[in-house]
Amino acid sequence: MTAKKAYSRMGFLYLVFSLVVLVVQLGLSLVLYSCFPDVYDSYTALTVLSSISLYAAGLLILPPGARLAFGKERAVLQKHSMKLSQLLQAFCVTYLIVVVSNWIGQLVIGLAENLSGTVIENPVDELVEYVSPLVLMVLTGLIAPVFEEWFFRKILVDRLLKFGEAAAILVSGLMFGLFHGNLDQFFYAFAIGSFFAYIYIRTGKIHYVMILHGMLNIMSSVVLNGLLSFVDLEAFYVAATDSASLLRYCLENPVGISALLIAEGLVYCILIMGVIFLIRGRKHFFVRPQENEPSDGRFGPALLNAGMICFVIYSVAYILLDTFWL
Repeated sequence: MTAKKAYSRMGFLYLVFSLVVLVVQLGLSLVLYSCFPDVYDSYTALTVLSSISLYAAGLLILPPGARLAFGKERAVLQKHSMKLSQLLQAFCVTYLIVVVSNWIGQLVIGLAENLSGTVIENPVDELVEYVSPLVLMVLTGLIAPVFEEWFFRKILVDRLLKFGEAAAILVSGLMFGLFHGNLDQFFYAFAIGSFFAYIYIRTGKIHYVMILHGMLNIMSSVVLNGLLSFVDLEAFYVAATDSASLLRYCLENPVGISALLIAEGLVYCILIMGVIFLIRGRKHFFVRPQENEPSDGRFGPALLNAGMICFVIYSVAYILLDTFWL
């Protein structure tokens, strides 16, 4: 099987997965709206049912679909263990990548808002605001990392690695970013998806990226938001325009200010360590040539094929519709 054909099959497989998820979740919403309005009005219940339907669809479609499209043929990755210190270093670099890519994403979103006159909502904000912390921790810290890393790293990389590491890393990140289905999450999901694919290739152990994914989600959605829930940020920003008002606000809200300082200190420490670890380890980032790597370029056969083009067109259309019209 050629690289172009393999990537095309993978593109069509994930397109079918995306369409099935869309149909299932639309049908589920209609049933809940018509028959169980109380459940439909509960953001937590709706989020849990939506997640269950998404990962159930993935289980029913992706593993058997990959076996059907590729048979038993898959890459055998060399196994390498990570020490706890290395895992923590990788987490700091991951968080740095998220912050930088999110900054880029916010610049693009700001430009899109100015051009369209539309306020682009971040679905993660609603998730954090309306879903209970316990449910959020289980969903984002445990369930999502396990299934998403299996779907977008192991299934993809195991079948595509032999056609080149760079292309497999790029496509894993791109498909992961597009599958999130919104403009706000695309940029950092693309970036960390690519980084996680690289770590999986180098270690050969999927549980490392599952752990990193869970740590990142818990840090962002649970720990930081839990700390920031103690402070009224809007009131703080208003008070911060004047030194006397800021001092008065700090004296009147010691718990909130303490939580804010802890959150900011934690973030800056992680970012600084991420920069240090990235600079120190820069020589260890490399891609190895593969035996079946196409001679006509690393990315052309991986992206310029019917399956990947259809998947990208559908995903981009969905994101644009969700962002500007729905």
